[in-house]
Amino acid sequence: MTAPTVSSSGYARDALLAAASRMAPLGVQLASTPFLLANLSPGAFAAWTLTMTTINLFLSADLGVVGIMQRYHGIALGRGDTALGGRITATVLAVLGTILVVLAIAGPWISDAILHVVNLPAGAADEAGLLFRHAGVLAALQLTALALSSYLAAHSRFLAVAAASLIARTALAGCIVLAVVTGAGLRGLLLAAYADAVVALVITAFLCRKHLVGEVRGLARSTELSELWAYSWRNQASAFGFIAQRELDVLMAAVLLPTVALVSVSAVAPLAAAVSLAPAVLLTPLFTRLSVRAGESLPAAAAEAGSAERSWWSLLLPFGALVVVILPFASAAWLGPEVEDVVPLTALLSAGFVLSLAGSVRGMAARAVGSPGLETRAYVVLVATKIIVGTVLTLVFGVYGLAAATLIAAASFLISLTHATRKRQIIGRTPLPPARLAIGTALLALLCGAAAATVHQMIDGRLAQLSLLVVIALVGALGAFWVYRSSEQPHAP
Repeated sequence: MTAPTVSSSGYARDALLAAASRMAPLGVQLASTPFLLANLSPGAFAAWTLTMTTINLFLSADLGVVGIMQRYHGIALGRGDTALGGRITATVLAVLGTILVVLAIAGPWISDAILHVVNLPAGAADEAGLLFRHAGVLAALQLTALALSSYLAAHSRFLAVAAASLIARTALAGCIVLAVVTGAGLRGLLLAAYADAVVALVITAFLCRKHLVGEVRGLARSTELSELWAYSWRNQASAFGFIAQRELDVLMAAVLLPTVALVSVSAVAPLAAAVSLAPAVLLTPLFTRLSVRAGESLPAAAAEAGSAERSWWSLLLPFGALVVVILPFASAAWLGPEVEDVVPLTALLSAGFVLSLAGSVRGMAARAVGSPGLETRAYVVLVATKIIVGTVLTLVFGVYGLAAATLIAAASFLISLTHATRKRQIIGRTPLPPARLAIGTALLALLCGAAAATVHQMIDGRLAQLSLLVVIALVGALGAFWVYRSSEQPHAP
């Protein structure tokens, strides 16, 4: 077994496939939001959103074992050790099976705990409790599917990963529509969530059948377990931090704000996070490459990570500018008048998410070379800042304070991670963006922002607004690509 080599065109293909697989769940969630807002009561919609938030948080509570799949299968490829890969998979599946049993038993307590701290109307509490009781089981099933997808990604089978995700999300979308059309309400949506998880698990297991049948023989050795555990628990905390930065807004709004404000945050925050953090999925193949390089040589992995970050910043700057100036108006048109404070909320939240995205390559490099604790500590700083500063600002300024705290927390995360990775010499100092890139980005943001604001103010009709904003976004994307290419360093991620 030899380590794969990937050309620039091959990387682009794999990145797009990884993006399709990772964005499909968020795409269904965002596409269904206006539909659910129009057909569910505010309390039922809030309950469904909180259930998705709970599942996402549980997806990070896997003791870090899903995160080790892609890294250590990459290490096994770099070393040419098929038996190691089989032991990794067996150990991960054993841990996930235990998690499934524990969360199934703890379901009633999980439900009671959530209902105790969130503000939901009395009429929605019973069905919401049913959703919350099953959130842990749903998360465990999704985790198992994600673990098998990570095996596929480690072997650069990104087409298979994308196919599994798209098929499962198609089943989810169809079941959501069926649940609403038939009047099944939250119980029908629960069945839709189960359809999504089961389909994803069955398909990924089928795609991994040769590995599961032919290579998975026994658990990791005692000498390997200590290394795996040291990596996994730090990776667990890091994964929790990434999920927390997306979900804390909804959770804090559920505790600190009334239902009307919770509906606004529940609708806006997932949309802002999905769009703003979307480029992170393009780095999935990079993690495979860095893990393989780490199996060969740590200095080689660090050198490749530094090269990737230079290209990453050149790409991220124009992307972030377009998101901040266009997405707020697109959110208002997409979500409709049922949601209040859309434009300022989206602008503040998207700016915070884009800022945290700037540290993605550094965090990925730290995990690939076996030091996920650096990213973990940075996420601890982010979560602590968000909770402490966010609570104060929310009590004083309401939803605007909560959104502003996202920006402050993201800045604290980036500063902490940058300092730690420089100190450990994983990635050195990132050069400032070229003047051409900075000037081009500023002009692009000014023109596209002015056009988007004009459409928002002058054009009636949500469909017409969305259509024009899509055109502006496409034109802006072409401009961003030109700005990026004109200033691109001779290093490709």
